[in-house]
Amino acid sequence: MLPVKILQNDFFAFCTSLPVTELRAIGALSSVKHYGEHDLVYSPGDESSDLFIMNRGLVEITPGPDQPGGSIVLCRGDVFGETGAFTRAERDHTARACSIVSVQCFASKNFAELVLRVPSFVLFLCENIARRLTQARTIEAGCELSGSLVNFDLITIYQTIVRSMRTGTLFINDERGEIVSEFHFESGRPCWGRFRHLLGEEAFWQLFIQPRKSWTFTFSRELPAHVDFKEHKTITRDAEEMLIQAIQMRDEFDSVQKELPDDTALLKRQQLNFAWSNSDLEELRPIGEEIWQVAYSQPISLADLCAHCTVCALRIYLVVAEMLRSGLFAWVAATPTETRETNPPGAKITALQKPAPSPDTDLPDEIDLSCSA
Repeated sequence: MLPVKILQNDFFAFCTSLPVTELRAIGALSSVKHYGEHDLVYSPGDESSDLFIMNRGLVEITPGPDQPGGSIVLCRGDVFGETGAFTRAERDHTARACSIVSVQCFASKNFAELVLRVPSFVLFLCENIARRLTQARTIEAGCELSGSLVNFDLITIYQTIVRSMRTGTLFINDERGEIVSEFHFESGRPCWGRFRHLLGEEAFWQLFIQPRKSWTFTFSRELPAHVDFKEHKTITRDAEEMLIQAIQMRDEFDSVQKELPDDTALLKRQQLNFAWSNSDLEELRPIGEEIWQVAYSQPISLADLCAHCTVCALRIYLVVAEMLRSGLFAWVAATPTETRETNPPGAKITALQKPAPSPDTDLPDEIDLSCSA
């Protein structure tokens, strides 16, 4: 099995590593552009005068009529349009917004000054171009995929499987080598999945919501062990539709997670009876009723709620946030005894709990570099 390593491409982490003078230079030599859902960024035949880095949203890249390959979806931190911007050749593919999009735009006329004022930015772009070439060779050669999430991102892995129409199972292992998740694909289409105790689409959403870079992955022709496909939830949605929704849910989870306290805090019931008044979130009412029953007799943490419920963490967090707003719940601090009972020595901390802060978290949704000047 041939391991394939792909360089990281986090523009926001790159920006936070820059000296103030270089960050100001990036702000002076770029601009922010916004696009509405379904807007064209560019299409085949357009002049290539800019490269773009995704700040927020999703962009679909579709090859032109004479170009090989299928569509891919780009999200926060991804670079596109760089080949045309460097060669000045006309665009040979379409870039279209799949949602409300914000991009950092770099005009090719400023490249020479960027090289002088921010030389590390050129290295950043080279790493991204190398990553794209590695992906293309991997798909064309039909290599088996394996590696660490330090070097791969799940979106890259997923799109490689889908675009190359592979049949097999994607296994995700934790730091101890135990299988956290397994997803089976038929000709590039996800048809069954598990993430810990979650199955089907809920498992798919959870995988993208909180992956850990210390995890590893393998894609092979093996079938998941001990699975009766007739008795387990299957996935029937379109593969690209699944990915777009997963990325949107990941971004929404990042937002709602910041509104809630640390996972050691406990939720305590404040009302005698359950009442759901938000008609805009009516589809979440059944989850609220389930959470109400789980937390009825004693305080409970978000981590324990996630372990009890059969939906992804985003839905649980949204429901809890609403129940806090409506006064059904309140936070109480966990006592040392309760903390030990929730996470006894040697207990496994599930991926549904909030991970420790890392250098690539809590970055802004959009780099408004003009304020650095």
